[in-house]
Amino acid sequence: MHSTPTPRCLQGIAWAVALVAVMGAPALAARLQPDDPFADELNPFGTGKAPTRPPAAAPAPPPPVKKPAVRLPLPFPEATVPGDPVERRDRTLSREAKPFTRDRDRDSDRAKDRDNDLNVRGRAAPDALPRDRMFGLDDSGEEAEQRELTEAEKKLVEAEGFERQGKLDEARDMLLEALKLEPNLTIGYLALGVVLRRLGDFRGSVEACSKGIELDPQEPELYLRRGIAWFHLGLYGIALEDFEEAAGMSYDDPRPELWRGLTLIEIDRPLEAINAYASAIRRDRTFMLAYLNRGLAYLATNEPHKAEFDFNQAIRQKPKDPRAWANRGVAQARQGRYREAVESYETALKMSPNDASVRQNLEAARRMAGQESATRSR
Repeated sequence: MHSTPTPRCLQGIAWAVALVAVMGAPALAARLQPDDPFADELNPFGTGKAPTRPPAAAPAPPPPVKKPAVRLPLPFPEATVPGDPVERRDRTLSREAKPFTRDRDRDSDRAKDRDNDLNVRGRAAPDALPRDRMFGLDDSGEEAEQRELTEAEKKLVEAEGFERQGKLDEARDMLLEALKLEPNLTIGYLALGVVLRRLGDFRGSVEACSKGIELDPQEPELYLRRGIAWFHLGLYGIALEDFEEAAGMSYDDPRPELWRGLTLIEIDRPLEAINAYASAIRRDRTFMLAYLNRGLAYLATNEPHKAEFDFNQAIRQKPKDPRAWANRGVAQARQGRYREAVESYETALKMSPNDASVRQNLEAARRMAGQESATRSR
C-alpha cells in the first residue's frame, strides 16, 4: 500500500531539484560553448536557441610574389597492355594531367604474368575460367595443359599472335570467329574487350566485357577492363564502381586500386586518390606505379616531402626508370633543395637524353641553385 508524500517531503524534493539545477549549470555551460555551432545538437534537451554561427573567416591575404619555379615534367600515360601507343605530354601539373598507368618492364614474374594480355594455354570454359591465360589471369591447374585445344581456343592462340605483332584488326576478327564457335567463351569476350579498347573502340570494349560479366559475374578481370574502358570514355563514376568491384573480388591485385586512384585524380579528389594508391601498395609493396602516382598526388596536395619519399621508393624498386628520378627532382625543387634537384634531373637525363621537359627543369634548377649561391656569398 503506497503512502501519500507529505508536504515537507515534497518541499525537500523541490529544494533538491533546484540545487542540482544550479550546480549542474556551470558544467553544462562548460560542455556547450556558445560559439559551438553543434551545441544544440549535442544537448539532448536543446539549448532553446538557434546554434551560433562561427565568425566569418578573415579575408585571405594577397598571394605572395611567386619566384621562378621549376616546372613539373608530367608523366605520360603508358599503355596498359603491350603495344599500346605512348602519348607524351610536356605540360605543367594540372587537373588534366595524366599519371602513369602501366609499368612496361616490371621485374616480378608474377607481375609479368599479370600484365600479359594474350597468353592462352588451356581451355576457356565459362564455368571455370582458366588462369594465367589471356589478360593476366592466373593458373587454374595442370588439367588444362594435358588436353587438346578446341577450335575456338586455337583461334584465341592465333589472335594472341596477331596481337603480339600489333595486328589488332586481325586479332579482333579472329576473336570474333572464336566467339561464333563458342558463344559462351568468357575469356574470348575479355580478350575482345582489350583489343577493342586498344583500337579506340571504348564502347565496343564495354559491351564485350559486359557480355563476359553476364557469363561469369565473379571474374574481377572483366570488371577491371570494363572500368578502364569507362575511364577512357570519361565516365568516371561508372569506372569507379567497376574498379571497386574488381578490388573487392581480388584482394592481392593492386591494379584496381591503382586505377581507382587514377580516376579520383581525374575528378579532382587527390586525398581519396592517395588512399587508393596506399591500398594498392598494401596489396603489393613492389608495385612501382603506385608509388609514382601517389608521389604525384602528394605534389598536387603541396606535400613535396611525402612525394619525395614515394619517388625514392619507386627508385628503389626500379633504379633505371627516369620518371622516378625526374619527379624526385621536382619534389626536391619544391622544397628549395635545388642542388639535389639538379643531381636528380641529371640522372634522369642520362637515362632519357631526349626528354625536353626534364632538360628544361634541369636548366631552371641550375639557375635557382646559382642564385642561391650568389645570395649566400653576399
